Amino acid sequence: MVGASECIWPQRGCVEVNLMEAYAARRGTVVRVRKGHWKAEFAGMLGTVQACWGRSEHAAVDVLLEDGRSELFWLPNLEVVDRTT
Repeated sequence: MVGASECIWPQRGCVEVNLMEAYAARRGTVVRVRKGHWKAEFAGMLGTVQACWGRSEHAAVDVLLEDGRSELFWLPNLEVVDRTT
């Protein structure tokens, strides 16, 4: 697993997500924009990391989204997609 696993929305039953962490922010990593992103149009979209800016939990990444747009996201707004399943 890449990224930390976290249980969110415990009042509705746990929903487990793989949060994006700085060490996982590498070019080519496939990510999904987390539900609840402030720009609702991006929530749930898949994309590929193109570049990483910074080296901590405050890092930001350029993501090429599935619709062809390139957007900048903070790491907490993304979850790593497990491509092994």
